[in-house]
Amino acid sequence: MRIVASGGFDAEKIRRFEGLGVPVDVYGVGSALVHGSGFDHTADIVRLNGKELAKTGRRYIESDRLHPVDWKALVEEADWVSQSS
Repeated sequence: MRIVASGGFDAEKIRRFEGLGVPVDVYGVGSALVHGSGFDHTADIVRLNGKELAKTGRRYIESDRLHPVDWKALVEEADWVSQSS
């Protein structure tokens, strides 16, 4: 079994957890990756191929503002390559 910690994590919070020896395997950093926006951005997968996948407390809500996003067109390959390789 693995422990995933998510919710408000950034580099400093991860350092605190690691310093305390908290047994976390994976950190979800989500909105910490977006800087200078002035508000929080998160993205949850709520449906995949028509199947509901929302985690507890989240669900799909129909909205004219929602549309499919070609995320590969928005990022460069270098964004996904580990800096340590």
